[in-house]
Amino acid sequence: MKSRTALLFTSVSALSMISGCSPPKGDATGRAPITDTTPAEKGSSQILITGLTEQADLTAEQLAYDLNELPELSGGPYRSTIVFGDIMNKTEIVPTADFEAFRTKIRARLQQSRLLRDKVRWVENRARVEELRRREGAGGTDLMQESRPAGIPPLKEETTYFLNGEMYRIERNQGRTNQYMMTYNLTRMYDGEVIWSSAPYEIKQVR
Repeated sequence: MKSRTALLFTSVSALSMISGCSPPKGDATGRAPITDTTPAEKGSSQILITGLTEQADLTAEQLAYDLNELPELSGGPYRSTIVFGDIMNKTEIVPTADFEAFRTKIRARLQQSRLLRDKVRWVENRARVEELRRREGAGGTDLMQESRPAGIPPLKEETTYFLNGEMYRIERNQGRTNQYMMTYNLTRMYDGEVIWSSAPYEIKQVR
């Protein structure tokens, strides 16, 4: 088990080293390395894009390691299912879509690991599932329950978890100083128990 965990952690960590790409060389393109903060961003009270990138990478690495260790996700005849849940956005100025974009990056990073694909499957949020159901003519079937179209595996409430996010901002001096705190958690579907939380990510910005 330890060797599999070490292999998983190493492979996911390695992705963070190669996930970025350099902009084209030569004529000015208007592009910048994703690890850079531009002058335009420095004047904004919204969280830096580099902060969102760093938080997504750190959360993916922590979740990849912990998913292989959590007893709730071990054993049993079914793979565990993770559904995109709610994002509690208390920042007041950062669009929720920004946080959703980087949560999708977390999922994409984790799906690069074969070990995790064997352990966990990912499902889009319930609203999206229902939209696809109506578009594809699944009638009144609820894809989140046992009664489902043939060929679609069930979502067991005992092994289904929502990946939720909580995003906060504390501002001072009319928004000239802003501190952000962001965290994710896995909540079990059938009883609402939080079985995992990411380490809080905090960043302070002064403009």
